[in-house]
Amino acid sequence: MKLNKKQKVIYDWLMSKPGYLKSSINNMLNMGIAEDIKVAQKQARIDYKLGSKVISPKQTKSVLKEVKGGKLDKNNVIFIPDLHAPFIKKGVLEFCKEQQIKYNCGTVIFAGDVIDGHAWNYHEHDPDGMSVGDELEAAKIQLKPWFKAFPEAICLMGNHDLLIQRKAKTVGLSAKFIKGFGEIIEAPKTWDFKLEHIKNNVLYKHGSVGDAFKVAKSSRISTCQGHFHSKTFVQWSVSEKDAIFGLQVGWGADRHKYAFDYGRSFSDKPVISIGLILDSGKTPIVKMMPL
Repeated sequence: MKLNKKQKVIYDWLMSKPGYLKSSINNMLNMGIAEDIKVAQKQARIDYKLGSKVISPKQTKSVLKEVKGGKLDKNNVIFIPDLHAPFIKKGVLEFCKEQQIKYNCGTVIFAGDVIDGHAWNYHEHDPDGMSVGDELEAAKIQLKPWFKAFPEAICLMGNHDLLIQRKAKTVGLSAKFIKGFGEIIEAPKTWDFKLEHIKNNVLYKHGSVGDAFKVAKSSRISTCQGHFHSKTFVQWSVSEKDAIFGLQVGWGADRHKYAFDYGRSFSDKPVISIGLILDSGKTPIVKMMPL
């Protein structure tokens, strides 16, 4: 097969390190665009079996640097649902990263509720669960690989994230006494925390009053939301003047953890899904994680 320039660079690097020919694409996601890697890996496997000449290891440093220079399209957005750390379900991070590369998403937006705050919620909490300090530490540990996988992101503030500020007000503390949320969870400084974000005429927010479609219809702007864990969809509304959509994602937590015992009797169970908003906001897609 004929390789393009980027695929040839990856091919040369793979031929210099044949051990990677047995690796899955997930182990090399940070090297470039997934499709280019797939094509290059396929051709490298064929040629290596045929005994093609392997390039010198001395050449690999410059080759790897060029491969890592691949850029994802900033006009494609991956919308990651509520995580509720430290109760994130196993495999969700890998699923999100795989979809980011597959759909070439250069903009990462988290729907909010990245932490749960069960121990400091206003609702009853499990007396046999983690303490406030232990839960926060566990959440920070569980979020570390997410920070590494997504070094730049926009993170919307969900109602669980805002619990810290609310609790401070309850006891009469000034906001001047409280650290920024990003500092509390030890997020990279390249993460931007905000209540709402608009990109390519699409509104991104955590959600509270109504689901994404209800908000989109009332405001006449395409809207992406989280918050409603058992809902996920893309729904359109077309008028004489416009066509707008509502995209609703579920969550990324493990419903079997003690923090979610309140929902055990609910007939509607949470759904793990992400949103993909492609073509500069024109193509919304919901992807469910395989159970």
